[in-house]
Amino acid sequence: MSQEYTLIRDIVSGHNERMHNLKKYYPFFKLSQVSFSQYMDGRYEILDMGYILMAVLRFFIEENNFHEKLVTYEEYADFMHELYIRDFDITPDKNEEKELTGYIFDKLKNDGKPFSYTYFDPDTKKKKTMRTRLIDSKIIDETVMYFITSDGITFYLDTKEMKEESNITIAQVLLSKMIATKNFKGGAEVAMRINNEVSKLIGDKNEILNVISYDVFAGIRLYEEFMSGTVKWFEDEQRLFKKNKELIDKALKSCENDIGYYEAMEDIYHLENELNKAMNKHSELLEACIALQSQTDELIAASKLNRIRMAFDFKKTLSELMRRDDITRLESFIIPLFKPAVRKTFSLPLIDNMLTCKNDNGEIAEKTEDTEYEENFKYPDELEEDRIHSNYSLLIEALFALAEREKSFDLIRYNEVLREQFGDKALFSADYYSFIVHLCQKNVYDMTVTLQKPDTFLEEMICECARQNEEFTKKYGKLQLHLTFTQDKLMTGNHETQNIIFGNEDL
Repeated sequence: MSQEYTLIRDIVSGHNERMHNLKKYYPFFKLSQVSFSQYMDGRYEILDMGYILMAVLRFFIEENNFHEKLVTYEEYADFMHELYIRDFDITPDKNEEKELTGYIFDKLKNDGKPFSYTYFDPDTKKKKTMRTRLIDSKIIDETVMYFITSDGITFYLDTKEMKEESNITIAQVLLSKMIATKNFKGGAEVAMRINNEVSKLIGDKNEILNVISYDVFAGIRLYEEFMSGTVKWFEDEQRLFKKNKELIDKALKSCENDIGYYEAMEDIYHLENELNKAMNKHSELLEACIALQSQTDELIAASKLNRIRMAFDFKKTLSELMRRDDITRLESFIIPLFKPAVRKTFSLPLIDNMLTCKNDNGEIAEKTEDTEYEENFKYPDELEEDRIHSNYSLLIEALFALAEREKSFDLIRYNEVLREQFGDKALFSADYYSFIVHLCQKNVYDMTVTLQKPDTFLEEMICECARQNEEFTKKYGKLQLHLTFTQDKLMTGNHETQNIIFGNEDL
């Protein structure tokens, strides 16, 4: 009989409360059915209303609760503009974007009406309508300002915890919304949730001390994670506790004049009691964190002392190995026992040699020789640089001289000139090949620009030639050398290269 009673109570009595809990989810599934496939000829079909809703709710939480300011439509439009580009890789036309942003906002607000659905209430044997809003508005100084509702915050937090903020901070933001909307019964549940979260953190503190007692390194990691995720939020949490306490005190004062507050007086007192418990526990947590820091330092210092002591505690080590069930750790102190014993002896005849050895009490001066240092000594890398500069200067001079004589020529003709001047070995030099590679970095060498502002290694070499030889600038200061690369292949020394057509245009 009792089982049947429990079944009926779960089905009938709890149905109304379940429908109230479901209302915060209804707008999401309603909006997720919105498709952009027919909107503006399907140009924005990629947009997903479910994702947009979650992004906008997070934006409102950030502005309303963390920055404590209401949102204007212009701020919402700026957020949506960045969302189109960042998340969907689309950049709408300016006029189309204005219309699209307004269309989405009307959908999120349900054209200013609450989202509603009808359900059957078995207690009253009637159908009831449930209404909810995720985004609401009010007029301040003739400007419409928007804010997220408590249902919107609850829905967002139920989908995933906001890891960038502490759970206590988020719960208090939700509590502020519930007090503002006179949902004192739900606020008491949130305060109980804060109590549980603070109790959990106190339990985590005790666990850290336990871990440090047998594993310092693991304990330190847990300690750092705990302190970085807890202590840095204390100031914000204390501020929100004070703010919510002031809201509750204001609600209690309103009970004398407002019948709505008077009817909810019992829920307000219950909420105040739960919040006071949470504030007291939060103060205990702060004291526990201060004590944790001191206790951790003591345990770490004791662990350091144990690590440097001379005696080895075999009994404690054996207990630790049994607890960890890891016999491989025996290797670190068993292997040295199997090493060969090395005995060192001193030969007795050596003692006689030491006694009969004559000491020369006179001091012998150390002979020193005057060392001459070459003033112009150069390291091997400096010699390499000098060789490259010298060879590049010859190659540049030969190329520019040929360009002055012949207005158009190719790489084959340039190679013939090099053979005439320097012999066949010139084409087998690595400096020649590297010179051609540097030369091909640009298509045009305008000497009027190069001598003023060189931007490649080869152009720096050309400027160096001009600085060392005044005649170089007079001869080639207005030279324009154009390079045209062909598909013809030719063997130059040991390397296969493409043919190049050189053209000279004097200014």
